[in-house]
Amino acid sequence: MTSKSKFNWKSWASYLALIGCMSIAVNWWQTRDAAMGSVAGFHGRLLDGSEFSMADYQGKPVLIHFWATWCPVCDLEKGSIQSISEDYTVVSVASWSEGVEPVTRYMRDNELTFPVLLDDSGDWAQTFRVRGVPASFIVDQQSMIVSAVSGYTTELGLRVRLWFAGREG
Repeated sequence: MTSKSKFNWKSWASYLALIGCMSIAVNWWQTRDAAMGSVAGFHGRLLDGSEFSMADYQGKPVLIHFWATWCPVCDLEKGSIQSISEDYTVVSVASWSEGVEPVTRYMRDNELTFPVLLDDSGDWAQTFRVRGVPASFIVDQQSMIVSAVSGYTTELGLRVRLWFAGREG
């Protein structure tokens, strides 16, 4: 067997490390201006007509997830967000999605049950300084944003962040 045909673990490890570093750098760049701090005043009317207020979730970790009906990456994440909503408080913010009917249809067609705050104007996205969707914010027990992620995120990655946000002190 020649040395060219041997599997080179060091090369693969180097490539994987480089990709990991690049992913971290890109996420940092995309979220460098993201809102951090208290979201205790975050509130609004949900798609189903009920009121949402972060004050009701003090003491619990919360995922605030920005998405859009036309976003293919958001479409990839929808199952993960649905799964997470069965174990944690999730409020999703449908930004720039062209109104109630398209969002309602999207939720129904995809059998999604997590709460949705409609943000057609992008006001909430602007408040959170969201540059693009999807974007996820992890809120701790004191209603403070402790993590912001832009772009595709794995379910495991969000769950780990929520678990840490739910830990006491």
